[in-house]
Amino acid sequence: MAECNDRGALTYPIEQALRDPGEDWDRRIHRLLVFSTLPDAHVLAGQWRAWNPASADAMLLQAFADIALTRAGGAISDLGATISLCREAAELAPADPAPWVALLSCCRLLRAPWAQVHPIWTAVKTRDPWNREAHWQMLHYVSPEECGSNLLTVQFTDSVVGPGLEGSPVAALSLAASLYRYRRALAAGGITALTARRHWDQAHERPLVDDALATWTQPGFLRHAAVLTDLNLLAYVLTKAVRMQDACSVFEATAAVATSWPWELDGDPLEQVRESHRRAFRARSQRAPR
Repeated sequence: MAECNDRGALTYPIEQALRDPGEDWDRRIHRLLVFSTLPDAHVLAGQWRAWNPASADAMLLQAFADIALTRAGGAISDLGATISLCREAAELAPADPAPWVALLSCCRLLRAPWAQVHPIWTAVKTRDPWNREAHWQMLHYVSPEECGSNLLTVQFTDSVVGPGLEGSPVAALSLAASLYRYRRALAAGGITALTARRHWDQAHERPLVDDALATWTQPGFLRHAAVLTDLNLLAYVLTKAVRMQDACSVFEATAAVATSWPWELDGDPLEQVRESHRRAFRARSQRAPR
């Protein structure tokens, strides 16, 4: 166990937080993703690696920080170095899916061909079959905006649906795919955008919302680390479907904790949440018996 000395004092809390979940891969990678978006994540990872160059966790924090900066349009451009870090971390921690998830993210950024992505996807699935972040990366990879199509997206989400997955870390995947279909309709403009408001009433879309509403807010049904993000996704979708009273019950299930995504899709997330929250509870008060 690393000692909290002058060299490691700044990164020790992160090191401990990544060690605590053990082989609870869902919580471990969730913490890695959160830490990687800290303003000083890249600097902290560099310091950590400087005093402990053989730490797989330090390498992973560096890799995920590189990926986060690249997505944000930052200065990181040499993904080859990031890929090397991922592969070294994979050798040091062979059971951990996180290095392979980071590699999957790099493949997305590079628009890598499926022949290159497939063995990485298989490596993740072997270590953590329902890894949430990996499935999210694949959902984007197979989308028409990246390396796939609408058909491939449907095929991918259909392949994930199955008995026993309702409360798993990938429970929200199909609803997220539905949201992206809605966003594509809006972006298309013209008559397609005008009819997008009826998206959530379509026969193959409404059951996704109804099923989530019936189960996700039940105590203990969702137990993965990103449960608040999934509940915010459901609240967002319900507001877009103009089901404000239903959204009210989901807002209550979040205990007033909002996440940036998906609210940021429409602008400042805090303003979006406040307005949607106000509309939802106003709708409830107007329907309350007098």
